[in-house]
Amino acid sequence: MIFMVTSRRPAGSTSSRSTYGDEEQPHFKFDYLSDHLNGEPGEDGFGKKGKRVFQAALLKALISLRDDEEKPVNTPKVGIYLHGYNNDWQQSIDELVDIHKALEPVVGYPPVLVGFSWPSSGKKANYLADREEVRDSVPAFTRFLKDIHEFLLKNERERRCVSTSFCIAHSMGNYLLRKGMEYLSDHLGTPVGRKMFDETIMLAPDLASKDIEFDGKGVYIAQFSRRVHVYYSKHDRALKASSMKRFGGNRLGRHGADDYENIPSNVILVNAENYANADSVKEKQLKDRRGEQVSVHSSHRYHPNILTDIEHVLSSRDRSSIPTRELDSKTECQKGNHYLLVKN
Repeated sequence: MIFMVTSRRPAGSTSSRSTYGDEEQPHFKFDYLSDHLNGEPGEDGFGKKGKRVFQAALLKALISLRDDEEKPVNTPKVGIYLHGYNNDWQQSIDELVDIHKALEPVVGYPPVLVGFSWPSSGKKANYLADREEVRDSVPAFTRFLKDIHEFLLKNERERRCVSTSFCIAHSMGNYLLRKGMEYLSDHLGTPVGRKMFDETIMLAPDLASKDIEFDGKGVYIAQFSRRVHVYYSKHDRALKASSMKRFGGNRLGRHGADDYENIPSNVILVNAENYANADSVKEKQLKDRRGEQVSVHSSHRYHPNILTDIEHVLSSRDRSSIPTRELDSKTECQKGNHYLLVKN
């Protein structure tokens, strides 16, 4: 089941769904949306709006998984998905539907997934404008994180349906995650006890490579996560362009970390170059919801070999026992935090 939270400004509605534009809501407001209509691409949406309705439907979905007669899930997971740049409202729904569809066969059941749609314009030329929009959406995203964290804690305290949480961020969505964790730290301090996320998965992150280091701006991601996996590929031309726009600095999603000895012990880098490349995308005929071939930059969300590795991560399997990878020999790091997806 999929849900959506959006900081986009409403742009009208029909009898069955609300639509949203490419500007943020005033005063850091955001909408909770549930009852996915599963409409055609470009005409999709959600039928219900409101926090109480959203939380009731979310809890119902978790209980349904736990109490399933044929294949009960002992501890259902709530996933949060953060899209990247170049996505309008409808495209952000498409991405959420696609990642939900991709995860279902690997986790073994329809996952409960909540998208956060920030006001990207859906235009490649608007990269820098999208960077400003995602920055302006951070306060709303932080308020949402506090809400969902309290929901999970209350669920746990009241034993209604004990669940865990994970986060998947793609491309510029990782910048939203980085800033959100930073703001959250200002509000809550360093987390004690339960982490915000059991597993955080950063796909082709459009961040500086040094951000993930101990003294980097992204260290809060590690502090609020039990474990963090970063998937990157040197074949990601979109991040090569991003690097040029960001004054030539190495991008985490293309180069990996700058210093593998200087990253937190719960952060693992995964080199996905054997599958996140043009030849493999073409060979696997990877296509999105609209039937268009995906880019290398987006392939992490579609390629079955990468998704299989992600499935092991979401199952909280030990990093060294995941069969789809091996230690990357290109770095002489003693921490065991750098892996290469192996060809099969």
